[in-house]
Amino acid sequence: MANDRLTGAFFVLFGVILWFWIIPTQVDAVDYGWVKPRTVPLALAALLAFCGAALIFAPSSEILPETHNNHKNHWLRAALFAGLLVVGLALMKAFGFMLTAPPLAFALMWLAHERRPLWLLLGAVAVPAFIWLTVAQLLERPLP
Repeated sequence: MANDRLTGAFFVLFGVILWFWIIPTQVDAVDYGWVKPRTVPLALAALLAFCGAALIFAPSSEILPETHNNHKNHWLRAALFAGLLVVGLALMKAFGFMLTAPPLAFALMWLAHERRPLWLLLGAVAVPAFIWLTVAQLLERPLP
């Protein structure tokens, strides 16, 4: 429970930092279009903070199996996640979003121990396709 609350506090803080500092300084303000460039990032920052608050006020009471309670490898896995994201971003810059995002999503899901074929397929194909459709087509913003 304490880990959920600590994680929730981190995501609330991160959502607030995104909302007030990062998004205003990194996203251009424009007067045209029916969806402004800040709309989606601000909505996602609010959702992130809301989900963090949900973890604070309603932490999980589920007890994980003993195999998941081994804390010595958690930092290693977190570092592997971060390293995979950095490599994925570098590959995305070199090869573009559509070629890099599906294998990156698959690798992240596999690292998170997802093994259900339907979820792996949705995460590796449908989610990047939805992101491309929303950002590149609907919002007319370039993806790497």
